[in-house]
Amino acid sequence: MLFKTSNLLICRTYLELTNYSSILFMMETKQMRMSKEHISCCEDMISSLPDEILIMILDKLDACTTITTTVLSKRWLDLPRRSHTCYDLSVYEILPPRYHRLKKIIMEAKAGYEAEKKAQNLIDSCAFKDQYDRFYAVRDQYERWMGKVRLLTPILQRYERLAMRRFVKRVNAFLLPPNNVQQRSTQKLRLQTFCTSGFNQWIMAAIGRWGVEDLEIVIENSWRPYDFRLLDGYQNVRLRRLVLSNCYHYDGHTPLIFQRLTTLTLCNESSGIRLVYDILRDCVQLVDLRLKNSPYHPRAYRYDFPASMLKNLQLDNCSIWKIYLTSLPCLETFAFRGRPTRLHYGDVPRLRHVSLDFLETGDNDDNDNLRRNSTYPLGKFFKGTPPPLEYLVLQLRGHQMWIEPTVIPSRLNHLNKLFIANVPMSWDTFWIFILLAAAPFLQSLHVHFDSNSEKASAAGSLDVVQVEQPQQHRHLRELVVIGFDGAPCQTGFVKRVMRASRWLGRVHLLDGHVVEDEERGLIDLEVVRHRREWHECERLEVLDELTDGTGFPRHKIVLE
Repeated sequence: MLFKTSNLLICRTYLELTNYSSILFMMETKQMRMSKEHISCCEDMISSLPDEILIMILDKLDACTTITTTVLSKRWLDLPRRSHTCYDLSVYEILPPRYHRLKKIIMEAKAGYEAEKKAQNLIDSCAFKDQYDRFYAVRDQYERWMGKVRLLTPILQRYERLAMRRFVKRVNAFLLPPNNVQQRSTQKLRLQTFCTSGFNQWIMAAIGRWGVEDLEIVIENSWRPYDFRLLDGYQNVRLRRLVLSNCYHYDGHTPLIFQRLTTLTLCNESSGIRLVYDILRDCVQLVDLRLKNSPYHPRAYRYDFPASMLKNLQLDNCSIWKIYLTSLPCLETFAFRGRPTRLHYGDVPRLRHVSLDFLETGDNDDNDNLRRNSTYPLGKFFKGTPPPLEYLVLQLRGHQMWIEPTVIPSRLNHLNKLFIANVPMSWDTFWIFILLAAAPFLQSLHVHFDSNSEKASAAGSLDVVQVEQPQQHRHLRELVVIGFDGAPCQTGFVKRVMRASRWLGRVHLLDGHVVEDEERGLIDLEVVRHRREWHECERLEVLDELTDGTGFPRHKIVLE
């Protein structure tokens, strides 16, 4: 199958390069020299072409197809190829569609079990005496899930074994060719595989032989240790960026290859706290560190590394109780996404950009030892020495309001831009004005209301007039509201900001949503606009409501 697929792709490319009539002439000439008994439909006509033509064909193929041709024959292996710089080798490209459909059935069964847990209010620890009572309450849904797992797991494993046999041949032909093969320039390589015995040779060949500068290793369905000290003896190692998922260094000593890195991403079982501490202590050249899906750690994370050159720290979907940024002198950006976590700032004199994405679901993430409060004051996220923040991105989400109406003791005097995203429509907006009160020199305010969340009740829409009059914001010049549809809670919020900001220069109200920045990840958000056609009567009604009692000029309001 591999041979036929490669030949089809090669034939298609060859037809694009050469005149069709000349191809027919060559084939007719070839057939005239051959006897009829040797002509068959299975004859390899491509291999009879001269090397010059084959090299032209290979130069037009993509990286994956070029790799596939190396297993056809020795002649294809020795042919020079155009130097591709980026390769993505994934076992999922070989797995059939039925494998993904069966995998989806198991995931849907698991999602149904999780939904049943929430429906039965299992998050309330007072409703059940212990964890066994909570388990038996949804035993039927759990048995349906596990029944599908027991039925489909042998089938999935068989597909995985068959795919890995082909995948190993493909990767071996690419990373472990004979020594007489020409040197290949490879800048970026991504390997996504199941656990295999040849894994160690692949890493050594990619880093030591081919000089990969950007390496990403993803191991599915399991985890695997690897001693990266085996690479310390290689000279002229060019690796600068490394991504590890379920592959970790099991020895306590930090290998030399890690000390040369500038960017490191650790996912799942690779992101143990001890390894992270060792890396930050020894890898002084590291400037970008990202942790994803870190396992639960019962103690607080303490980043106290005065010699570190780290500039960017991102923690994505990490179950952490408390974080101490004690000493990171070069840190410029910090991002966190997960459950609400207490943040304590120390010696971070260059910290200018912070992004916090907190989701409170009310459960305990299957960790009975993880202490969680039902509500949090905003001051818990700004403990310690106030950092010189200039840009703050904040996302506080959940089915119920979990912010306490208390002031922030710290003063964010350097903050000039605040982006608040995914505000549930059912939430009160008092906490936004608490943030405004802590940032007296704020110049730009962006607020995004989540239109997919539940709408606020009639009583909830009056929250903007039930609290005391806010202080004046003399420096606020811009207000942008995303997801604006003229709801009473939204217009009330905008009017209150306009009353408190007499020097406001522009109010921009638009419909849309926000997405993560593709390049910066958790650090920043992008606004995706929706085209909303306002009827003239609706437009005038909204503008009249916004200017009534505020005295704000109508021409400074942009309604899209």
